[in-house]
Amino acid sequence: MRSTSRAWVAPVVIAVLVAFGVNSALSATEVAHDVALVALVVAASVAACALALSALDAGVRTGWKVRRSDALPGSGEDTRTAMYRHVIEVHQTSQNADDAIVWQIADLARHRMRQVHDLRYDEDPQRATELLGPVLAEWVSHDRRHRYVPDERHHRYSVGQLGEVLHRIEEL
Repeated sequence: MRSTSRAWVAPVVIAVLVAFGVNSALSATEVAHDVALVALVVAASVAACALALSALDAGVRTGWKVRRSDALPGSGEDTRTAMYRHVIEVHQTSQNADDAIVWQIADLARHRMRQVHDLRYDEDPQRATELLGPVLAEWVSHDRRHRYVPDERHHRYSVGQLGEVLHRIEEL
């Protein structure tokens, strides 16, 4: 608010000086006039000129990239991590149980095991089970083609259960 009031100090001073000058000139020439009306017209004219000049101000430059004011700050996570986080959030807030979270986490574990230990589940199931634990190893053991079972009820995993599995993946 303070910077806005400072911006209007100069136009107010100019309006007062011009109004005083016009009223003095009209009084000196003995022209009948309304002092308040002349002051109001001068103030309105100076305000209109000040607004026009501020609108034409080319001093403020907008770059090619402007961050939206409602955009979230960058989290620093990569696209794959953001995708897995989104899938977990959807699983936790969904009304119906869905096993998509299980298969996304299994894919993550499969990639992580391959990156860190250069091991696939098919190559050494026993060592993979030792690394992943029994629950995660069971998820990784299934192929994509065998994931969907039409009449099977899906188990809804709690935040704690998913957290344990993800912690196991992080420990790889």
